[in-house]
Amino acid sequence: MDAQISEVRLAAAHEGMAELIVTLRYENGGESHIPLAPDASHILMRRCAATSAEDLIGHNWTSVRDALTEAYNPMTTTVHDAESGKRRP
Repeated sequence: MDAQISEVRLAAAHEGMAELIVTLRYENGGESHIPLAPDASHILMRRCAATSAEDLIGHNWTSVRDALTEAYNPMTTTVHDAESGKRRP
């Protein structure tokens, strides 16, 4: 099942840090809310070539997955090309 980023908002996290809360909307109408720590948020913005949180809306859920993977496993990342939508090592 495919999902797209449908909403992005800021929230307060542990010790006053800000994090992005990304809402993924699935084809069946279901939603998931994914909190992203600052590192993962920066990676997601870079991967999607976004200059604002609103620029993330419409991107595929795989962008979120890949940003989380890179943030927590920096030695095992793939690079996502925001223009072509393809992943490359």
